[in-house]
Amino acid sequence: MSLDEATADLLRRLAPQVLGTLVRRYGDFATAEDAVQEALVAAVEAWPREGVPEHPSGWLHTVAARRYVDQVRTEAARTRRERNAHDALPRDALVAPPPDATAPPRDDLLELFLLCCHPALPAPAQLALTLRAVGGLTTAEVAAAFLVPEKTMGQRIVRAKQRLREAGARFAPPQAADRGRRLAVVRQVLYLMFNEGYSASSGPELRRADLTRQALRLTRRLHERLPDDGETAGLLALMLLTEARAAARVGPDGDLVPLADQDRRWWDRAAIAEGCALVA
Repeated sequence: MSLDEATADLLRRLAPQVLGTLVRRYGDFATAEDAVQEALVAAVEAWPREGVPEHPSGWLHTVAARRYVDQVRTEAARTRRERNAHDALPRDALVAPPPDATAPPRDDLLELFLLCCHPALPAPAQLALTLRAVGGLTTAEVAAAFLVPEKTMGQRIVRAKQRLREAGARFAPPQAADRGRRLAVVRQVLYLMFNEGYSASSGPELRRADLTRQALRLTRRLHERLPDDGETAGLLALMLLTEARAAARVGPDGDLVPLADQDRRWWDRAAIAEGCALVA
């Protein structure tokens, strides 16, 4: 059985949030990403048969946490360091701690973005890792965005994860002096993600609506968190004004319709109004 579009979009939206939570709890980016991928596979297999659970985010968190613990224990047994690895695991391995009402709210998704844009990584690696881990692009799609072979991009992403581990990168807000530089990379990643959706580099369709929706969703999230950041507001406006014409870009035969020939009745007036308001 296959997922319907709404459920697939739900998984794309939840995946980076679950990854952010696991990285914050356990600290190991690479293992957490593998665990989330396994949880997504489990959802694709189970949800069409059993239905979407009442709390899909909690379902994914639970499965991913168990997969994480299983991976750590398997690796510990293989390297004969099971006891040390077990002692290093958080005591809340399977049950999340109750929220602290006095603690400031955390935005796991934004912090995951900033972690992927860690200064220990060169700029191309920051972009590639963020597109893969947060944007949900496949390695082939990221490679197409960078105009390099898929194998090369796969190696680059693996090296980026290793470098984060070696640098002792922590899942925490960056220092103020470093924040602006990392946010610039985050915005660039969002722009690349939107471009890949707007003009798909592979596949039979001219555009990938799932990627443009994800880019818009994440950029909105960033703008909500940083309402006074003009660069982020401008990026969101650009996306809205561009995506507003999406329904009129392609004709019935699947061919691209030039701007001058587009039927403007198909343009999204609400998106245009929102984009213009941001610019104003």
